[in-house]
Amino acid sequence: MTLNHFRIMSNANLQQLHVLCLQMHKEGKTPSVGILRAKAPFKVSVTEAIEVIKRFNAHKPKLEVSNEENVAQQNPVATTDEPGNLHARVETLEKEVAELKRALHQIINAQ
Repeated sequence: MTLNHFRIMSNANLQQLHVLCLQMHKEGKTPSVGILRAKAPFKVSVTEAIEVIKRFNAHKPKLEVSNEENVAQQNPVATTDEPGNLHARVETLEKEVAELKRALHQIINAQ
């Protein structure tokens, strides 16, 4: 393996860690080195975690609350497995995946 191969692996790890930071941020949690290392599906060095958190904080996205989330917060009974509700949940998940893809593309293009 070449040195370049390790750099690519490292960038892929950094991108995965950045996605974890986005998920934590969406949950209202502040990403930290300890939490990031604990949640990562692979071994993360402290320097990698610090680098990701620095990059994340430099380009931290604003939290957006959609109308569906407002309705869900106001009406917690609407979380049953009715077909209409399942459709709304799938749409919400598709939007979140699209948002994560956009963020990932921004990260990739910034490097």
